[in-house]
Amino acid sequence: MKIVVTGSLGHIGKPLTEALVREGHSVIVISQNPERQKEIVAMGAKTAVGKPEDVEFLTSTFTGADAAYCMLPISFKEPDLVAYFKKIANNYALAVRRSGIKHVVLLSGWVAGVISSYEEIENIFDELPDVAVTHIRPGYFYSNFFDSMTMIKENGLIAATFGGDDRIVFSAPSDIADTIANEITCQHHGTSELIAMRKVHYVASDEMTCNEAAGILGAAIGKPGMKWISVPAEQMQKNLESAGLSPKLASDLVEMQSPFAMD
Repeated sequence: MKIVVTGSLGHIGKPLTEALVREGHSVIVISQNPERQKEIVAMGAKTAVGKPEDVEFLTSTFTGADAAYCMLPISFKEPDLVAYFKKIANNYALAVRRSGIKHVVLLSGWVAGVISSYEEIENIFDELPDVAVTHIRPGYFYSNFFDSMTMIKENGLIAATFGGDDRIVFSAPSDIADTIANEITCQHHGTSELIAMRKVHYVASDEMTCNEAAGILGAAIGKPGMKWISVPAEQMQKNLESAGLSPKLASDLVEMQSPFAMD
């Protein structure tokens, strides 16, 4: 199969590309960074350098492919993150229509069943005529802990709008990549039944309380007893704005955190 992978060689894109190449597929990796080309080629894939804001570039890259993995990049330069997500989703959908791709796997999120904006994004793909669409909904990425490194080093704790004994589902990027690879390669049969299919696939690697996760991480890095505290949404909003984010972007990020905790 000829498969287009968006998201460059990120936490998911790299293991996904490795898996698809290993299985003998022809893979094109879209990256905004020309410096990634050498690494992509060394992995046995081809590269297409361009931005998801460029519909013509996407259409040209998608043309001739059997399937595409689409992810929505987070841009903290955008004042309205949800509007940006919808813009990129519509660009992908238009490129799929124009190129004739018949199978798309979208990286969505666990929150898609809770936050309406995520459902709206999934609906953009569901409205594609004669295209098989799979929505991948992972939980909280293990790799998100990298974003808390400064907080952990300086304060010895993790803070979010959820924490303590809230239960959370974690997803390993490698597990997400494996799921995407299976969806792309196992579903592609070219049948009319497949074309009509709309599928949601949740990815969960583990489940525990926030403090249990913090304790495991703390023990591994020499900070035994580390806690994961819950911060009120209003305070998190102020903290993000103090860090230089626009009120709308801060609000979007706070909203994205809210459904992760499990009752």
